Amino acid sequence: MKDYYSTLNITRNATVAEIKKAYFTLVRAYPPDRHPEEFRKIREAYEVLVDENTRRQYDLVDSMPDIVKLYFKEGRKALDEGDAEKAIRLLEEVIKFYPHFSVVNSLLGEAYLKNENSVKAIRIFEKLAAQEQNNAGFVRRLAEAYALRGWHKKAIIQFRRALSLDEDNISLWLGLTDCYLQAKDFQKAKETVREGLEVSNRKGWDNLELYYHIIQIDILSHDLISMRKRLEEMKNKAIEKEEERANAAWFLAALAKMIHSIGLEEEAAAAINTAFALQPDDEKIQSIKKEVDTQYSLLMEIKKLKKDSAVDSRLAEMLDCELHMCGQKDCLDCKITQFFCEMDIIVEIESLRKDVLRLKNSYPELYNMKKEFFDSVLNPKKEQHLFDTYNKKYKKYKKLCPERFDDEDEEGCELLQQPYRRSEPKVGRNDPCPCGSGKKYKKCCGRS
Repeated sequence: MKDYYSTLNITRNATVAEIKKAYFTLVRAYPPDRHPEEFRKIREAYEVLVDENTRRQYDLVDSMPDIVKLYFKEGRKALDEGDAEKAIRLLEEVIKFYPHFSVVNSLLGEAYLKNENSVKAIRIFEKLAAQEQNNAGFVRRLAEAYALRGWHKKAIIQFRRALSLDEDNISLWLGLTDCYLQAKDFQKAKETVREGLEVSNRKGWDNLELYYHIIQIDILSHDLISMRKRLEEMKNKAIEKEEERANAAWFLAALAKMIHSIGLEEEAAAAINTAFALQPDDEKIQSIKKEVDTQYSLLMEIKKLKKDSAVDSRLAEMLDCELHMCGQKDCLDCKITQFFCEMDIIVEIESLRKDVLRLKNSYPELYNMKKEFFDSVLNPKKEQHLFDTYNKKYKKYKKLCPERFDDEDEEGCELLQQPYRRSEPKVGRNDPCPCGSGKKYKKCCGRS
């Protein structure tokens, strides 16, 4: 396991300025959202070495008795590997010899926190933050412990305090932002990231991670104007900085997926295309691009369909709703919306059948979105079956979600309940199929 100096790639006589420079370089290479474990180690090393007192204590580790030094190193290793119980046991042994070593106490607090003993962890961090009031790292740990307990107001106060001590620590900006998001205060979250961006631009450690977070907040708060603006800024920065292209591509791909999930296909396509241009061989980016491109292609077809006066507008509306379903398999709200769209077609099945046929011939990709449903609509033999099926669905959904139904829906359902009358002449098995395929009826719709 690397020591803190090796983690930051610096010498033991490095200055504070050199420590910060090394930290900025590594954070650009290992942003927390993409490389959480690597970033955690970088942050731990930085927070210990940037503070004069904790750095002095850390330098004294080598002069500890061999057994105590072993406890310390093995305790750190156990913590890195996620074995909190072992880390607690070993670090408590070190504390017996060095009860006032804040570096060891801090690691012990982290171990307690990982072991879900937040009471002991908070007690340690409160004591450390009070004893060493200029140590931003200890204040950060206290803030994060408060946040884990859901004490967001207390956490916000401590994050602000930590930032007043070290505004170069990106963890503090991200932690404070997350606190506001947990409290559903999107405006404060956005202001925090903007503040962080201003500091980063002023001090020259401009970081794409902050852009990634502010765009996420724009998505969550539905601020699409700001989202588009920041997305453009992020794309430009990614193109400018050769060394950050891989991370920028990862951020843009992740954002494309988020944007795609809220139905903004054009913006999602722009983001994933930039990511693909930056990293064309990345398999994950290729997969996301394929998914987004498919949806974008369908969206363009629906836009074209909406302008086509030869096809009833209700078909375009239904397909638009279908494209923008939430994606959750058992979403009742989406199922009922889908039911209403389909019932509109079935209630006027005779007059709309020709429109469905035009859809099949002119917009095959859109037809295939609901092929099973459209095939049933085109097949006169299935007309009564559709009436019966949607009458049952109406009763089921009205019982489950009565607030979604009104008198007009009742009238539509009554039409489905009327006795079935053949709307078209009987088709012989050897006659041309009415669906327009050119095949005989017995070899086309008559097979079902």
